[in-house]
Amino acid sequence: MPPSRLPFLLTAAMLSAFMPGAARALRLEKTAIPKAQDIPRATLGWDKIADVKEIEVKVKNGTRLRAVFGPKVQGMAGQSLTLGGYIIPLEQTERSTHFLLSALAPSCPFCPPPGAADVVEVRTTEPVTVTYDMVVVTGTVRLTPDDENCLYYHLDGAKPQTKG
Repeated sequence: MPPSRLPFLLTAAMLSAFMPGAARALRLEKTAIPKAQDIPRATLGWDKIADVKEIEVKVKNGTRLRAVFGPKVQGMAGQSLTLGGYIIPLEQTERSTHFLLSALAPSCPFCPPPGAADVVEVRTTEPVTVTYDMVVVTGTVRLTPDDENCLYYHLDGAKPQTKG
C-alpha cells in the first residue's frame, strides 16, 4: 500500500466508526416518541403504592374494573404516607381541601393519562393552594379496590408539607 493512502484510509475508518452512531442519534431525535416510562414523573412515595393490577369484574349492567393490590400495598392501609405530586383540582377555587394528586404533571399535553397507581384522592386538614408546581402531602392511606371511579387510593387527614 502506498504511504500516501494511509492517512486517507485512517480518516475513512474513523468516519465510518463515528458517523453511524451520530446518524442513528440524529434519526432517533427526529422520530422517537417518548414511552410512558421515559416521561418525568413525581417519585416521592409513588413506588410504595405501585403494586396494583386492574381486573374486569362482572356487575349487574356489564363489567367494570377492580383493583387487586399487592401484599405491600395492602399493608399500607391505615398507615401514614408522604407523596409528592401534581394537583388536579376538583373545584374551581384557588385553595382546596379536596383534590386529586397525580404522579404525572397534568399540564403536559404529550403525557399519557395517569393509570390506577398514578392518582390519589386527597382530603387535607387545611386548604392547599392550587399550583402547577409539585406539592408534598402526608396523610393516612385508605384503599378502595371497588371504587366506581377507579380512585383506588385515598389520603385522608393529609397535611401539606412546607418547602424548606
